[in-house]
Amino acid sequence: MRVEIFNVELGQCVMIHCPNGQKIMIDAGHNTSQSWYPSVHFSGQHIERLIVSNFDEDHMSDFVDVLKYCKIRTIYRNATVDSNRLLAMKTLLGMGPGIKHVYDWLKMVEGPSRTTILPADLNGVDLLHFANPYGVFTDTNNLSFVTFARYGGFSILFPGDLEVAGWKELLKQQGFQDALRKVNILVASHHGRENGCCEEAFNFCKPQAVIISDGGKQHATQETCNWYANRTTGCKTISNTDRKVLTTRSDGHITLAVDQNGTWRIATSGETKALQVRA
Repeated sequence: MRVEIFNVELGQCVMIHCPNGQKIMIDAGHNTSQSWYPSVHFSGQHIERLIVSNFDEDHMSDFVDVLKYCKIRTIYRNATVDSNRLLAMKTLLGMGPGIKHVYDWLKMVEGPSRTTILPADLNGVDLLHFANPYGVFTDTNNLSFVTFARYGGFSILFPGDLEVAGWKELLKQQGFQDALRKVNILVASHHGRENGCCEEAFNFCKPQAVIISDGGKQHATQETCNWYANRTTGCKTISNTDRKVLTTRSDGHITLAVDQNGTWRIATSGETKALQVRA
């Protein structure tokens, strides 16, 4: 399994490559300053699943073009959020163009004509999802669609933009606690902002490293690298550099390679380019 976490500033876009070539995209954010768009990078390619982790623009800014230029088989999201509930949270004037297209898509799939699509063979990659239901929360962050991606004993957690209250609600579930105990890599909630830092989650989660998908510092609440570093055990990148926290802001695209035994390696953009030059 290969996991690519792309540098899309204060948003998110991830591609999980299964051993048999199946692709799973988590979110469809883009990078304006570097003109990087998932719809261009993966144009014409088959994507088995598109996972919507959060109903905010920074996660879905390239959604319409991903649907247009990529071949998406299924879309997964928090199923308790329908178009009316999304509208109640956002209003049409409060939606960016990406979320407006998500809203339009929700209205379409809520219609009378629906097709059941059987899950595909992901060749040993296991996806485990959790989400708080609408009503318990009525904000997009705490309704994030949480994904654990697991392969060969390795586990990486994508919690979307969960805030502390949302974490605490999910922690009431034994299954969520059990999944947290197996996490090797945590992608920081809400792009590393302080309101996503849940101390109680680390009673169960003991990651080796934390990855923050973020852009240039725009908020004082992004100053959480030390907080996360104090709650990780550490790892080495492929250049043998000791790291506890990696950020797309500083490290660019971040890639993880995992073999069938769960052994994994992690590389920043600079390390990957250096290896390619030496090769």
